[in-house]
Amino acid sequence: MQNTTNGQRALWMVLITSLATPFFAALVMAALGILHQILDLDLLPIGEGTVGAFAARIFLWSTFPAAITALALVPFVLQGGTYGWLHAAIAGVAACGAAAMVFPAPFTGSVPLVAFAAGLLSVGIRALLIHAGILKP
Repeated sequence: MQNTTNGQRALWMVLITSLATPFFAALVMAALGILHQILDLDLLPIGEGTVGAFAARIFLWSTFPAAITALALVPFVLQGGTYGWLHAAIAGVAACGAAAMVFPAPFTGSVPLVAFAAGLLSVGIRALLIHAGILKP
């Protein structure tokens, strides 16, 4: 993106992070739910219903921490046009923890695992935004 202001970068970062993060979170949790059923692992209690219903609950729940993560990173983008991977990881983990305290999470008992996954997902979204040319490298 040539001649892009940091305000435009921040706007696109918030929009993409708020929309793409819940999708990828649901995708990852659906994969874990399938592994849970195939290998009989006790990583993530999916509760009642199918893996698809669990993924839909994760998608709906993760919209709140995704928005918190994006808004927490806006000052960094406005100031320098980008943010570091550590900023992304900390924002993802903290937002997931805060959301788990405020809203009842569909993955009771495994908040640390999900918070870690949220941090990794935030770092991945950062890489996607840099690759797309929205954030400065």
